[in-house]
Order: sequence, then structure tokens, then C-alpha cells
Amino acid sequence: MAVTNLPFIQQQMIRYGMTVYLALGLVGNICNCIIFTRQPYRRTASSIYFLALSFFAIIYLIWAVAPLIYTLNHTDPQTQSLVFCKMRLYGNNALGLFLRYIIVFACADRFFVTRTNVRIRSLNSVSMAIKLVFITCGVCLVIAIHLPILMDIRSGVCGMFGVYNLIYPIYQITLVGILPPILMCIFSILTIRSLHQRHGTQIRVRRRDRYLMRMVIAEVVVNISTSIPYSTNLVYGATTYDIVNKSPARLEIESFISFVTQFLIYLISVAPFYVFMITSKPFRNEFINIVVKCWGKYILRRVRIVPLNQQNNTATINGRMIHGRH
Repeated sequence: MAVTNLPFIQQQMIRYGMTVYLALGLVGNICNCIIFTRQPYRRTASSIYFLALSFFAIIYLIWAVAPLIYTLNHTDPQTQSLVFCKMRLYGNNALGLFLRYIIVFACADRFFVTRTNVRIRSLNSVSMAIKLVFITCGVCLVIAIHLPILMDIRSGVCGMFGVYNLIYPIYQITLVGILPPILMCIFSILTIRSLHQRHGTQIRVRRRDRYLMRMVIAEVVVNISTSIPYSTNLVYGATTYDIVNKSPARLEIESFISFVTQFLIYLISVAPFYVFMITSKPFRNEFINIVVKCWGKYILRRVRIVPLNQQNNTATINGRMIHGRH
């Protein structure tokens, strides 16, 4: 029996918050996929990274968020099936890693664009971006392979047990909380520095490249903002691992804080479209153009004028309206 209201609040956050997450994330990422496959964008490497981010974010939302909503009114499959327990957490981890490191490559790509060295600029290509996307996907699947091996169900709980319960936070802190934000910051700082150097030499950067840089930096801010609370909670969990006599209230508080940090982490799969809309005018214009074309093609086109010879004839007989057709 719960000793605080936090489990109830958590349940409502899943019911309404996660449902909104899922809806906004799916709609936004589908819009991203449509926009980044259009002619103005598909020629740039950054667009390939953003397209991959959006595509895998859709999978991540369905894989990670949909089961949480399902468990509100049904038995949690993670506690019933060991295979589902292992594969769901494995998928969550591998997809989460991919989403973060693909932003790292987008940051690196923006740095490559600003360099005058031909060899470095050659790394900014669509073919290179496609190769890195597939390589990153494979590497993330391999890195997270320990999860389906070591995860287990004990006493109706799907989770980590024994020494793995201590090793996993260290793994997460390193590969999720520390390495991606540091790499993002390094490449972002190098890019800004390179832009200042180019400005000093009167070398202009294309307008679309500037807006793509804004989009990347905005994604970096979202990633770092969500990673800090998550990493802090992991550090706390690792340092209090040996404490066994925690009160029920403390356990509920810790569980709720862990849920909130995880709730924030899901923003990396929901926010991209809305961040891009805020930070990039060309992206907004492209989206508006698509909406206008779809409205004219699929909505207004359905409104047809009925030919005169098919309209109803109306006559009045004894004060009653009689309808007929020619």
C-alpha cells in the first residue's frame, strides 16, 4: 500500500503526460521525415542525420512509451515474459544511445562544414552521413547487448540484480550522461570558433547552413538539459546502492524521482520537430508550404460543384416541397 501520493501522481503522468508525448512525438517526427526527404534538404549531410533521428525516434516512442500506457489497464508484460523483459530494455537502451550519438555526428558535421581544409570538408557528404548512420546503429546494438544477457525477473520485478545493479548506472552515466554531452559541446564550440575565424576572413556561410547550425545547437541544449537530471539520479542511485533499510516513503520518493528523470529523457524523441520549428525559418516555411499544398490537393479538391443538370429540382404542390432530379 502506498504511503504517499507519488505513485498516483506517477500513474496520472503516464496516463496523460505519456499519451501527449506519444501523440506529439509521432506527429512531429513524421513531419520531420517528410520535410527532410524533400529536395531542399536531402542534399545535406545534416538532413540525413535529422532524418535518421526522426525515424528512430518514432520507433523509440512506440517501443518505450506505448508499453507504459498499456500497463495502466493491463498486467505489465515485463513481469510475465522474460524475453519481453530483456528485449524491451535492450531496445530502449540501444535506441536511446543512437538518438544521442546521431546528434553528436550532426554537431561534427556542422564543424566540418565550417572548415576550409578540403580533406576535412570531404567528411561533410551525404554518402558519409549514410554510412555513419548504419555504423552507429550497429555499434549501439552491440554496446547494449549486455542487457538481454544480464537482465532477469525476480519476485515479479524485471530489472538488474546483484553487482549488475551497480555496474549498469556506471555504464549509463558514462555513455549517456557524460560522453555525448561532452562531444556535443566540443564540436559546437569548435564550430562557433571556426565561424568566427571565417567571418574574420570574409568567408560567408550559406544561409541554410546557418539555420542547420541553429537546429543542431537547439538539439544539443535539449539533450544536455535532459541528461543532467538523469545522470544525477544515476549517481545518487549508485552511491546509495548499499543502503538496505530505506523506509517505504523514501523508496516511493526515489522511485518517483527516477520516473521524472526518465520522463524528461523521452523529450529527446518528442522535441526535434518543435525545436526545429522554433529555431529555423526555412524549416517553418517548408512545413507551411507542405500544409498548404496538402490542403489544396486533398481537402479543397473534395469540395466539388455539383453540375446544374444533377441538382435537385424543387417544386411546390399544395404547399409541400417536392424534390426531383433531371
